[in-house]
Amino acid sequence: MEQADSFHETDLHMLLSNNGIKGLVICGIQTDYCVDTTVKRAYSYGYEVELASDCTSTFDSDELTAEQIIRHHHHLLQQFASLLPSDQVVFKA
Repeated sequence: MEQADSFHETDLHMLLSNNGIKGLVICGIQTDYCVDTTVKRAYSYGYEVELASDCTSTFDSDELTAEQIIRHHHHLLQQFASLLPSDQVVFKA
């Protein structure tokens, strides 16, 4: 199974590093796969990570609703990223 991670087998980290990027704003689908793993990987690389909390989504599972899954992962991801609604995200030059 392939890893659900924006850095996996890509040049993303090298491109960001070569361009002096130190902070990332992350959003996307699926909160419980790609978003979760990318946030943790970015944190591990030393990036300042912000997660646009109203810009992630997922699908219901057999056991949990999408809303429950998102709330759970956002709670866990607070250890690795600042969670902000998209209207509070400030992009720095």
